[in-house]
Amino acid sequence: MERSIVGCKWQDRVRNYDLKKKTKLTDILRQIDRQKLRWTGHMMRDTRGKWNKAVTKWYPRDGNRSRGRQRRRWMDDIKMTAGRLWTRVAQD
Repeated sequence: MERSIVGCKWQDRVRNYDLKKKTKLTDILRQIDRQKLRWTGHMMRDTRGKWNKAVTKWYPRDGNRSRGRQRRRWMDDIKMTAGRLWTRVAQD
């Protein structure tokens, strides 16, 4: 999409980094990660005892897991972005 905005083709051999500099568009995946971490920090600092904090920390330990690749959870994305100790990062 950025190549069509700038008007260049793959054959022009322009790097993606240079295209991002020209268009000044933000990476959507990075923006999503930022927003998720921001919401998580807001949720973790809440002292009213809402259900969303309990649901995020809840981990089902009973029952059998289904076969195949496991579905990604909200917490999995946050752990990839902020690290294993994401609760400390979110509260800061």
